[in-house]
Amino acid sequence: MHPRNSRNHVAIVGAALFVAVLWLAVPANAATASPTLALDRTIRTSPFMNSAVSMKDAEGSAYVPLDNSIWLADDNGRAIYEVDPGTGMLKRDPIGRAAFEATPRFGGGPVAGINRDRDIESVAYDAFTDSLFVFSGKCCDTSVQPTAFRLKRDGQNHFQLESYQPLPTGSDYTAAAWNPTDRQVYVGVRKELRTYDFESNVSGPIFRVPNLTGILGLGFSPDGKDLWVARHYAVVSLVDWASKTLVAGWSFTLTSFGLRDSRAVELIAGQLYVLDGYDGRSQGDPLRHALYVFNVSG
Repeated sequence: MHPRNSRNHVAIVGAALFVAVLWLAVPANAATASPTLALDRTIRTSPFMNSAVSMKDAEGSAYVPLDNSIWLADDNGRAIYEVDPGTGMLKRDPIGRAAFEATPRFGGGPVAGINRDRDIESVAYDAFTDSLFVFSGKCCDTSVQPTAFRLKRDGQNHFQLESYQPLPTGSDYTAAAWNPTDRQVYVGVRKELRTYDFESNVSGPIFRVPNLTGILGLGFSPDGKDLWVARHYAVVSLVDWASKTLVAGWSFTLTSFGLRDSRAVELIAGQLYVLDGYDGRSQGDPLRHALYVFNVSG
């Protein structure tokens, strides 16, 4: 086996083992119809811990178990950040505008250029192929070009932008997540969910979960049986994925914790990480675009 293929195989197996062990350590999500959330802590992003770098507009997130990293997407900053979910510190320099705009098109063609990274919306991590996907949307004028970017590991085992695919005009995937059961990337916006395949650049048919609206962020449980959804009005909800229904009692309004605009959600070691996209806090406020970490009981 080629050394690089061997390394990729080890990475994939390692990720699978990590997820399996993590899931065995976490109790079933929907054990009761009367769960509660308790705020454990907040992670500052403006600026990040021991850094001068600040998020300008929090949008999306994706967790990479193999690295124990949570990736955060910054719309106005036209950047993504790799963060240690335990310490809140940046693990490397941001991947920013210059890198996005120099990304080549998948299969050949022009580089991305200046209009494909102007509305970065969501991030998803595919553990089977060990790939990160970043989706940009359509805001806020006709020159903006919705795009899917893919990141792969380089020789130093760091994710780097590898290629992009143009999305249809008007695409606006505000949420994205990978399901480990069927190994598909799902994207969402408003009430709509669908699959997306990067290499074929094909989006599947639209489907909906009854009464699920305002989709802004997606995050599957490690076994793929549950889907957490960040929604408008600072709400997170749990969806039973097999039945595609909201789980009764498992929707939480987070405004009492100080969170104003839930934009992304991840389940990490039994805790919920919810990113606040609210832009109204003053510069220097430690809760500006913070990542809220909740304990889930029940």
